[in-house]
Order: sequence, then C-alpha cells, then structure tokens
Amino acid sequence: MDQLYMLRAFVAAAQHQSFSKAAASLGVTTGSISKAIAKLEASIQTRVLHRTTRSVALTEEAQSYYVSCCRLLEELDEANRRITREREVDSGKLRLAIHPTLIGETFSQFVAGYRAVAPNVNLVASIHEGAVNLYDGQFDMAMLPPNQVDQSAVIRRTLLRSPRMLAASPDYFARYGTPRCAADLASHLLLLPSQARQQNSNYVQAIEDGEPVQVIPSSSMDGNDVLLRAAALAGAGIAELPEAMARDDLARGKLIPILPGCSLSDSEVEICLFYSHRELLPARFRTFIDYCTEFFRRNSNSISRRTGLVDTHAQAA
Repeated sequence: MDQLYMLRAFVAAAQHQSFSKAAASLGVTTGSISKAIAKLEASIQTRVLHRTTRSVALTEEAQSYYVSCCRLLEELDEANRRITREREVDSGKLRLAIHPTLIGETFSQFVAGYRAVAPNVNLVASIHEGAVNLYDGQFDMAMLPPNQVDQSAVIRRTLLRSPRMLAASPDYFARYGTPRCAADLASHLLLLPSQARQQNSNYVQAIEDGEPVQVIPSSSMDGNDVLLRAAALAGAGIAELPEAMARDDLARGKLIPILPGCSLSDSEVEICLFYSHRELLPARFRTFIDYCTEFFRRNSNSISRRTGLVDTHAQAA
C-alpha cells in the first residue's frame, strides 16, 4: 500500500477521531482506512491510535509523529497547488529554437504580436541550424525543418512551406545585367546553398521549365540562407533563397526576383513547430502554440490575397 496514503489515512482519522468520518473525507471505505493504519503501525512498529467502539484517539507515542505528518502533507499539498498555479499562469521562460529562414520583418511582427498576447513570458529565441533534441533541457520548442528534429515522440505542426527562388539587388542587376535564361547565370556570381552544387564538380544543376540545365558559374559562394541573403542585399550576386525569407525584401524592392521558371534546388523549405508533449502543457506553451499556428495561418492567407495566387504555404495542422 502507498505510504503517502497510509499517512493521509492516519492524519484524517486523528483529526476526525473517527474511521468512518476519515473515510468520508478521503472518499474511501472505512475498511480501507482501518487497513491503511494497521499497515502504517506495522511498518513503524508503533501503535499510533487507540481504537474503541466509540472513539479514536492519538497514542502518546504518536503525538510528535502526528505533527510531523501534518507538516509533511501540508508542504506536499502546497507544492502541488503551486505547480498547478504555475501551469495555469501565462508566465515564465520559453526557450525556442528557430531556423534562419524565419529571420526577417515577418518574424519581428510575430515576436511583437506574441509579446502583446503573453507579456509576462520571457521568450528566449536562438537561431539554430543543427539538430535539436527537445528532451535534453536546452529548448522547450523549435521552429525548424523536419529533418532537424528526429524524435518520434514529439508533436509536429507544419507552419509554412516555401519554394526557393533566385533574386538579387537592383544595384547588382544595374551593374551586371539581368539573366534572361538559366544559361545566362554562368556569367554571374551565384550565391548558393551548400546543397545546390553537385558533389565534386564545378557545375550547378538548374531546372528551367521542367528541363535540366547545367550551369558552370564564373564565380560562386556557398553558405547558409542568412549569409546568402545578406550578400544579395549588399549587391554581391544572385542568391537562391527561400521565398518566405526574401518576401519582405521583395516587397520593398530591395531584392528583385528573376527567372520564375528556373530553380537550382528541387526541394522546398518546410518549417514546423515542434514540442515534446500534447497533454499537461504549461499555459505559456499552450498560448504560444495557439498564437504561432494562427499567426502563420493568417500570414499565409494574407499572401494569397495580395498575390492572387493559390496558397502554396501549408496551414498549421
């Protein structure tokens, strides 16, 4: 029998001076109370209650033991109440891993909106490109591509899917001209994601209107999307970027898209929200999940209305 239950049965019987009243207060049978106290006495080798047909009273030996048990149970109950309150209060720290693709004005709007919804939550966001384990205590949640969170037990919700596109700054095109087809890319400096270049070769396999085209750029630079975007904005070359990442730059004319029928990578970028549990989440986690999925759903719908195109970004599951 659970020792904690035995202590609760003992304290209840001593307080009510009755097994039947103790049983009613705990929602159990009188026999259960009697059995629990008998087991407690056997385990500590001390009689704790005098029983008669009319009354129940503490033994002299159990006086100080009763006080200690009351204090222990009260501290435990207070700890339970405290952790329950904390789970229901929208405050505390939320450690979030985010992918570089998300960095931009849209994410700034996302953070500003979340702070308005949950002003007492300390959001700690870290740009992260490597694999994340949500059970090692470093992060509470992650907004990353699926291949970066490889745990079968985590919960996953798709926030967006974004194709990759080619773009450069107006200054770059003013100096070096605008490519009209994939073959023209050979005379430009290409800013490429590391996976775009064919292994152990100098060429890039482009897809133009569904047909493969080999491009050997005169110059190129490999890197992550954050570096490529910064280089493109500085006028260094033509970058292949996730459309979601370049969206704000395109809207402001800082980057200009080219060759809509051409891509250097055949894979789109998918960003998902990951968290480790579905049940008994703290309030700050539940609020973040709800806000996050709704924000990206609204953002996706807004893009569709502005462009008049069919929405290619997945709404949150």
